[in-house]
Formats: sequence, C-alpha cells, structure tokens
Amino acid sequence: MGCGDSSAPDSDLLGTGPGVSACGANGVLLCDDFEQATVGGAPDPVSWQVQVFNQLGSISIDGTQAHSGTKSVHVVGTGQESFRSVLFTTTRPFPPQHNSFYARVFMRSKNPMGEGHSTYFGAGSADNQRMVRIGFQQYVLETNLIQPNNEYEQLSGPWGQPAQGVQLKEGEWHCVEAFFDGAQHELRVWFDNVEVTGLHATNWNANLSKWSPQYAKAWFGFETYHSEQDELWYDDIIIGTQRIGCGG
Repeated sequence: MGCGDSSAPDSDLLGTGPGVSACGANGVLLCDDFEQATVGGAPDPVSWQVQVFNQLGSISIDGTQAHSGTKSVHVVGTGQESFRSVLFTTTRPFPPQHNSFYARVFMRSKNPMGEGHSTYFGAGSADNQRMVRIGFQQYVLETNLIQPNNEYEQLSGPWGQPAQGVQLKEGEWHCVEAFFDGAQHELRVWFDNVEVTGLHATNWNANLSKWSPQYAKAWFGFETYHSEQDELWYDDIIIGTQRIGCGG
C-alpha cells in the first residue's frame, strides 16, 4: 500500500482508548461530530461556511450515514464542469500557533477513486493563492501544492500502478490525517493511522525551501478539475496542534 509506520505510538495520540473523546484535549482548535446539527440543514455556521460552485452539488447533514453517532456531512459533487467546488470551510480563527496544525477526518466515499485530479480537504492562504491539498489522482491518494504560477504533486504510489498506492474503498469509512507544518515547511499524511511515506513532503522533489502558505483556513468537501463525480460523507473532524490519530 505504500505506507510506512507512524512515528507516534497510539499512547501518544489524543482520544485513544475505549470511550475516550479527543474533543476536550489540549490543543484542540475545532472538533465537530455534527450530532447537534439538523438533518437536511447545513453544518453549524459558527464553525463552517458552505460553498457550492455554480450550484453544481450540495452539502447537508445526513442522518443515514455516520462514523460515530447518527449524523455526518453529506457532500454531493455533480455536473460536468471541468472545475467544481463543493466545500465547507472553517470559520474558526487562523493561523494557528507557529503556522502549524493537524487535521483529522473520517471519510466515506460512494465511488472508488477516479483517474482525474480531485481534492478531499486542504488548507491555504486567505487569498487562495497558496494551498496544500489532499485528494486523489490516477486512482490513488495524492497531495499537491499550489503556488502562484506553479503546482507540485506527490502520489502515494507509482504513476499508473494504482494497486501500489493508497486507495479509499467505496462504501467504507477511512481515517485520514495530515500535519500542515508551516514552521518547518513540511507535510505528513496518515491513512487509517499509518503514515503514508510517499506523501511526506519537505521540498516536493523540486528543491523548494520556504513553500508553506500562511495558513488562514482549512476546508473539506469535493473539488474536482477533471469532471469527476462522487458522493462523500465526512464525520468526526478535529483540528488541533497535537497529533490526533483515529481514536475519539
């Protein structure tokens, strides 16, 4: 699967152990399991702002699928536009201390990953000119960096060999976590609590040094650039200053 061992043992992670919640742990900036939201409505506007590009798709609270509890956020990306954005973006204050934070989310996809390039979640600058995004391309989990006039990418497996990369299985919940380390200009990604070493970025294989955005926001949803379509569910999102892991 192209993964290496996580460097942090489970005992060091937030919310580990049966029945333990990470929401009240030190360093948690945002924690939402969407249980207080209304089915059919939008995620809590105190924490999230919804954006649906050209009204191609929808975002709503769903009571039929959940990783924990009974509710999750249902994101539907439809239409044939080459660029389409269906996102819910944090409204909580950024940037975090030292311009660095962890984001953990449980995700469920109706469809397998496609060939085209799409994003599940990311973070970036206030003006959207610099972004770090986690999604898929060539049927595997990938990351990419957007800067003015430049884009860089890393795949979780060799190009054209999807069986050697990391893939979301349709109809199953997966835990995806990323460390956006703006202080050290580094990105790390974990899939189901195992680090994806192929997505560890320090210079994006391009001899970059100070490449990190000044992180002003984070977002989740479905953004596609090659007319991909999907339905996704998001649950138990935590943003914090410490490694979170898949417990709690």
